[in-house]
Amino acid sequence: MCLSCEIGAQLGAFSEAILAGSSRTSRRRVLKAGALMAASALLPPLLQSHARADIKADSGRPMPADGAADWLFDNGTILTMEADQPRVEAVAVRGRAIVYAGDRRGAQAWIGAGTRRIDLQGRMLMPGLVDSHVHPMLGTLFSSGFVIDANAKEEQVIDAIKAHVKADPGTGVFFGVGWNTNLWEAQGGPHKRDLDAIEAERPMLFLSSDAHSAWANSKALALAGVTAATKDPPVGGYQRDANGEPTGLVREAPAMVPMIAALKLLAPERYNPALKAMLQTFAQMGFTSLFDAGMPLGLETIFAALVQMDEAGALPVRLHATRMVTNNDQVQGAVADLAELNRRFRSEHFTVRTLKIVADGVIENRQAAMLEPYQQPAGARGQLALSEANVQGLLRQCERAGFDVHFHTIGDASLRQALDALTAVQAAGGQPKLTLAHVQVVADSDQQRLARLKPLITSTGIWCIRYAAVEDALGAERYRKMFRFGRLQRDHGVNVALGSDWPATYGSGTLGIRPFLNIQAAILRQPPPPLLEAMGSSLGADAEQPLPPQADAFTLEGALQAYTLAGARQMGLEAITGSIRVGKRADLVLLDRDLTAIPTEDIHRTNVLLTLMDGRSTGVDRS
Repeated sequence: MCLSCEIGAQLGAFSEAILAGSSRTSRRRVLKAGALMAASALLPPLLQSHARADIKADSGRPMPADGAADWLFDNGTILTMEADQPRVEAVAVRGRAIVYAGDRRGAQAWIGAGTRRIDLQGRMLMPGLVDSHVHPMLGTLFSSGFVIDANAKEEQVIDAIKAHVKADPGTGVFFGVGWNTNLWEAQGGPHKRDLDAIEAERPMLFLSSDAHSAWANSKALALAGVTAATKDPPVGGYQRDANGEPTGLVREAPAMVPMIAALKLLAPERYNPALKAMLQTFAQMGFTSLFDAGMPLGLETIFAALVQMDEAGALPVRLHATRMVTNNDQVQGAVADLAELNRRFRSEHFTVRTLKIVADGVIENRQAAMLEPYQQPAGARGQLALSEANVQGLLRQCERAGFDVHFHTIGDASLRQALDALTAVQAAGGQPKLTLAHVQVVADSDQQRLARLKPLITSTGIWCIRYAAVEDALGAERYRKMFRFGRLQRDHGVNVALGSDWPATYGSGTLGIRPFLNIQAAILRQPPPPLLEAMGSSLGADAEQPLPPQADAFTLEGALQAYTLAGARQMGLEAITGSIRVGKRADLVLLDRDLTAIPTEDIHRTNVLLTLMDGRSTGVDRS
């Protein structure tokens, strides 16, 4: 959905409040009761029972002669995400690896003088979290700007910019984020004249809350060389007046990126420390692996900084990066360029091995490619960014080169293009590794194809809620065909992962990253209280009601798997992380509560007490 967030607070402002969430008592308990009962009925014995019949003794390696465990966890709920042993009573870590996972009696052999024993006291230990679709590199850029309230309407946004410019009379680029496309009342959207009236000599650029639009003043347009003669890219472009002059409203990355580059917002001395701080924030939230779904500029400089960070032992997460293709003009040489990036920039925890295809835009600005027209404006269907032939060609090239493909699809037309291309390549004997990202609107026939073809899927839990602007764009019938994941995962064995898509998600600052908000929303298909508080009335009058149908909701087990092992499979890391198993890396997260023993509506209140990646503490340590 990629909408309605207030992007980023100043980096380094991570706090206990962000992790703790809202303490406000929910007034929706009765409304959610039915959904909770329905969801619990779907849960397997793993999550319904605290019985220990499934726990195996002697599940670890024999005690080595050269020492004991560094960490030992017991006396709580330990979920492994392993089908043959879903729960254990104790886990031991030595060095970077899990060396024991079994009953408490067997764990005693691993205790030595240097062992740090963590009494879980009934709390939960689980595999480290995997964000399977997020933009930490882009989010770092966004987080460096002036933040506009995502609930602010047109006049409020302009007043806030005036006040901030008055308080910050500098000479450099005035950069900000967070204005809400759907709350802009003026026909044609924001205009450069409003910014020119505030500041004509200083370049100004403001990115929208969904990260798919930008608003520039005349000075910024001039620095970027955007004029009436500037050609629009295949997707998105420059809003124009009756004379063909750019109005200052810019749509989608192919048009926005040149402006960001021209304004030099990625200077290493400004950007690199902020990126390090942002990755630390992810570790504090329990993440041990991130899939960066695309940074449209500055790749070589940023990748070099990440490799250097990792070689210095300062990278707190495993990070996989991508090389993006956003239109037909970028297809030639894209895979060769990816191969060169893969060769030049790699370290133990960082790699770039995936081609990201951005097939369409988003529904909110009518750039998502639809099989049938939007409700309004009349005849609008969005557009596909790449031809069918080019999509097929990229799938074949990536398979031959040993690379993955990550395919952005919001509209049902772009999803059909992806499935058609996959079918054609498979018919010719190919088996490309394809992940479909977002998969927001799914036609009935293509839902059946997803069940049959079983591509990897990743989406975002906190999008699986009611949102009036999307329903208005699609109409009621198509609105009910959004985010159809639960049944695919539960009934058809499709690998469905969850990611945040931050910063193109709701909320102030890092609210959109918080995994337990995502998990709760994916199960209930309702916005948790912190999301409602952040978004106010912009979601619409029915926002508190579940997004139908409930049969497409995740179970708790399914959502936890989507944030761990499913994400690891997508990243090709399932052999080393994503579950608790002897021999895997010690990527673990300790929570302050047992998720299997609390009401679903309270999941968003969960706090992370300890994060281990490769057996070392990388984030908060309140164990």
